Amino acid sequence: MFRWANGIAALLLLAVFSAHVIMGTLFCWGMFSDELNWAVWIGVGIIAVHVALSVGTTRQMLCDRSRPPSAKKKAHQLKKWVSGIAIGVIAAAHVLLDFGSVAWAIVALLIDVALATHVCISAKSLAKDLGLGAKSKYAVRVFAILVAFLAGTVIAFGGY
Repeated sequence: MFRWANGIAALLLLAVFSAHVIMGTLFCWGMFSDELNWAVWIGVGIIAVHVALSVGTTRQMLCDRSRPPSAKKKAHQLKKWVSGIAIGVIAAAHVLLDFGSVAWAIVALLIDVALATHVCISAKSLAKDLGLGAKSKYAVRVFAILVAFLAGTVIAFGGY
């Protein structure tokens, strides 16, 4: 149950982050106002749910006596946590820095890379948690990389 719910939360986060990138891109180009900035708080709520469910699924995995996790599985879980925590730290900087500054642009590029990395690391788990085919992990990875590329291109070419 935890895994399925966490998969849904992760999928919602992918949608929220993608929408944030698209709205942010349109905002940078002057084609969108910041009237929907309240929507970011929906994303924050989903992040909180995702983190709580991730704690639950990790605990379940580590405490599973019938199928104890292998060293490889533990290492994979650690990669997911490290990349997720990196996203949180970088996102905090993204929020705190002045929009349009060089530091903000660098941090925005870093969050693009961190998010795409986290999704690529977690895509196999997401596909398994949601009962999707094994090959669906590639579609998730490609989508995350394309969204990061779009945002990175806008930032790199001074669209902010």
